[in-house]
Amino acid sequence: MSMSRLSRPQIEPLITPKLVSRLALASDGTLSGFVYSPQAPERRFTVEILLDGLVFRTAYADAFVPALAEQGLEASCGFAIAIEPNLLRAARALEARLANLDAPVGRPLDLARDHASLADLRKTCELRWLGGLHFEGWIDSEPALFLEAIVDGEAVAQVHATAWTHSGEPAARRIVRAFHLHVPQRFANGRVHRISLRRGNGEPIPATTVFVAFPDGLTGMIDALGGYGAERLRGKLYDQLIPASLPLSDYVNWRDRFPLPAPQESGLSLAVVVAGAAGTEQTLAALDAQTHERWMAGVIDGKPLSVDPDAILEFLDDAAFDAHHIVIAMPGVVLEPNALARIAAAFAAYPDAIALYGDLDFLAEDGRLWPLAFPAFDYERMLEQGYCAHLFAARRDVLRTGLEARPDNLYRLFNCLLDHAGPHQDCILHLPGALATLPKLDRANASYQLAAASQMHLDARGISADVIPQRGHLFPAVRIGRAMAYQRVTVVIPTRDRLPLLRTCLDSIAPAVDRCRADILVVDNDSADPDTMAYLAGLARRGVRTLRVEGPFNFARLNNQACTVLDSDVLCLLNNDIEASSDDWLVEMLTRLAEPDVGAVGALLTWPGGVVQHGGVVLGMNFAASHAFTDRFANDPGFLDQLRVAHECSAVTAACLATRRSDYLAVGGMDEARFAVAFNDVDYCLRLRQAGKRIVFTPHAKLVHTESASRGVDDRADRRGRFEHELSLLRARWGEWLNEDPTYNPQLSRDGIPYSGLAWPPGPRNPRYNHLAPARDVPLGF
Repeated sequence: MSMSRLSRPQIEPLITPKLVSRLALASDGTLSGFVYSPQAPERRFTVEILLDGLVFRTAYADAFVPALAEQGLEASCGFAIAIEPNLLRAARALEARLANLDAPVGRPLDLARDHASLADLRKTCELRWLGGLHFEGWIDSEPALFLEAIVDGEAVAQVHATAWTHSGEPAARRIVRAFHLHVPQRFANGRVHRISLRRGNGEPIPATTVFVAFPDGLTGMIDALGGYGAERLRGKLYDQLIPASLPLSDYVNWRDRFPLPAPQESGLSLAVVVAGAAGTEQTLAALDAQTHERWMAGVIDGKPLSVDPDAILEFLDDAAFDAHHIVIAMPGVVLEPNALARIAAAFAAYPDAIALYGDLDFLAEDGRLWPLAFPAFDYERMLEQGYCAHLFAARRDVLRTGLEARPDNLYRLFNCLLDHAGPHQDCILHLPGALATLPKLDRANASYQLAAASQMHLDARGISADVIPQRGHLFPAVRIGRAMAYQRVTVVIPTRDRLPLLRTCLDSIAPAVDRCRADILVVDNDSADPDTMAYLAGLARRGVRTLRVEGPFNFARLNNQACTVLDSDVLCLLNNDIEASSDDWLVEMLTRLAEPDVGAVGALLTWPGGVVQHGGVVLGMNFAASHAFTDRFANDPGFLDQLRVAHECSAVTAACLATRRSDYLAVGGMDEARFAVAFNDVDYCLRLRQAGKRIVFTPHAKLVHTESASRGVDDRADRRGRFEHELSLLRARWGEWLNEDPTYNPQLSRDGIPYSGLAWPPGPRNPRYNHLAPARDVPLGF
């Protein structure tokens, strides 16, 4: 069908003069339009899309419409959806109408003979308020743009659109330039402000929104005003749903604005061991300024990161004979004045702790300070990054036992404490907030030392594994490859029609499945397309099993039904819109399950263009759950190198998730009654964690995920209510976890983009273990 493109849409009146609307079809299958009410410009409508008289999609008309903005009208009333070409070829008529009102939107299109005009109303840019003074957005432009942010008519910030993201419907997504920015703190005054964008040459960009921000959050403002104690609960909920943040680059000012609480005085005696020679003067000078008075120090000469166990034992038995706990520091570490006081207070408050470590600061080449904000103790990350070994403290008796392993470097000195306990997390404390500034590391040497230390630790535990040094950016990095005993593995793939997706998925994963001698079970949820049905019928000849499950789409139920018909040791839950490009991803995930306390393993998923779609799940973003690192490419190191090393998360996505069938059954599988579509994977992982299991994300398993290509997105008008209900259930059941995710640092932002800013104000910075209180029981129907 041939069509001509109009320069811009013309506004046409509906049958009723109360509404103005437009409907247009682009050559790429994008249907776009708008619905505008002159009498109520703020009103938004749900639009039904019909092919040959049958409703097959709905859309919520709230997108920006440049043609309306140019006429000075309220412009956030547009919509755009992508329609598959085969659907357009098979239909004769395409039309739109208002849901529940039957009023037409624009003119119907005769697909058989009408040469429709191509008014493309797809978004070309977007600006979204994340909360507080933080915004994110994108612009469909090449090359990278220099932008100015305008608040109430005043230019207040500059930003370069140098990142990448995806925009558009699943069937027509495109890679676009992305950015995020903070506006100055003076706009956190409790007043409503309007923000817009313009190019560096002054040309306006059709993206605008309003925001309101409070100094130190609404709760802080209520406390400052006084006399409104009854409203504090309302303020707390507001701050959870719409949190505020400041840029990571403002860390020094932020640290001065939110100093750590003064530690409780403690009579514990500490011994400090400085392991090495170069840089010792800086460390000793910082010790002289400590507020805690009961300490003694010894310097153990040696190469960087090396330790001498005999010299440490001699120091403990001689000068430090009465020290309760031992602090181990690499030379060059500059301790904060209250570092020893905080360590002593933490051990006094948690006498069962065998060791602790804290956050650090990093001094960049230009002299600027940046936060090294760590999680609660992460065993997997300890093995692959050694992040907690550069400054730590241990109980005297535990350290003496560990020294029997004859550790020869700092990484081995830390992990020898766990030679007999294994990945035991309940006994190692994390102190949020910087204890010291870390000197620059020789990463190549550190990676070699870490590889040797992790290998010796795993050998001591009787774990057969290969440990290979990798290239880190800020920290050392290694890759752990545990030996994998043969297990029966089944890859479970739910599907409904969408044959091209399923065929691509099965063909691409075949090498990995063959390598692991795994099976495949395709769970067919009411497919009706004849080609799909014929393809499914022929899968048995390829050794692929199928299971027919009828009824509405319920992702949790489909996987639960699959589990009941299988007797495999391991399940790999996989979406049908996953595509593999190598044969090693499944092996990598299975080797992580070699540790019996690992309950689930997730993979690094990217969009087809290489932008990260899933880098683990972080809890608490806007009092919900979010994928990490979705503002990065897969080759980006991520915050503190987290896209270079395996690490623990509170949850991973079930788009690609490996788990033992026995663990799946032990926690009752996925909750198909409460989380039919959204958050069933988050809820499942949290119940595994509650049962004492670890959740591991590995960037060494990489796959491509065309997210929601088979099912659509959750913000469609016909799905928004269900999504909000499942989100409410997640908040009701796991509220404490959402508030204080132990795998995320309380000093980091919670306003929609994990690891992109500093929380304003920070969350609780008390010493913490890697566990939280049990979930709340939410009876069905609530």
